[in-house]
Amino acid sequence: MRWRFAVALGAIIAALCGWYWQSGHSDGLDYLSSEEVQAPAGRPDFGGLSGLELRENGSGYALTDRGYLFEMTVNNGGHAFGEAVRLRGAGGDGLVPRKRDSEGLALLADGLLAVSFEGEHRVDLYDTAGGLVRALEVPLAFDRFGGNAGLEALAVAPDGALVAIPERSGDVRRAFPAFVYKAETWQMAELPRRGAFLPVGADFGPDGRLYVLERDYLLNGFRTRIRRFAWDGRALSGEEELLKTRFWTHGNLEGISVRQTPEGVVVELVSDNNFLPIMATSFVRYRVKTP
Repeated sequence: MRWRFAVALGAIIAALCGWYWQSGHSDGLDYLSSEEVQAPAGRPDFGGLSGLELRENGSGYALTDRGYLFEMTVNNGGHAFGEAVRLRGAGGDGLVPRKRDSEGLALLADGLLAVSFEGEHRVDLYDTAGGLVRALEVPLAFDRFGGNAGLEALAVAPDGALVAIPERSGDVRRAFPAFVYKAETWQMAELPRRGAFLPVGADFGPDGRLYVLERDYLLNGFRTRIRRFAWDGRALSGEEELLKTRFWTHGNLEGISVRQTPEGVVVELVSDNNFLPIMATSFVRYRVKTP
């Protein structure tokens, strides 16, 4: 009887996995390329890339979830990294482990970088050398986040507002809160929740719309979804699902940057390898099909 139960259970799991595997589409994006990036020799600080911000010319920054910032460039699809700088606290020292889980990255118009953190949930402003310039006010709502369920997605809107989205909403039927920092105060908006996907990255594209990177996880595999929203300065609307991959199509994609290039509007994604040698650090590129 036990073997029959095991066979039946295996069939159910296989059926479920097959359904997940087949449930993908790319209605709004064209796949361009993928590139695995190896850690440079003697660079144990490389890996765990969770934030990405690129300018139109391909220069920009990548952020690790251990409090390191890399200046980088993208040229003809290849990726080159400069030296890492360590994010520092108010006293000038590197962030201690309980404060260094940096997840979201946004480049502001004045050249400063906004960084969102999990663990000790907050958004801080840094210069490009890793020096703390300003710690933004921490609203009481941040205290209700779980230890590993904080502000994964961070983007700067065309009007300069910061939009920060946590990884969890607290219930599959509840929208994700979107915290908007504008005019020195935090305001509230909502990101609709659709199924099991969780937001891990966001960026405003050259079209002024918000692109939200989401992931789902099953049996050591990830699948990715990208949704796009109109933004009027107060609320999200006009939801479009541009991409939903099957499991194991890509790795643990966490960072997103959307920019205008000679190829069109390109969505560049980076995977977090969790500092594990069995996982790759990969850059994946798509091009937006629709205006």
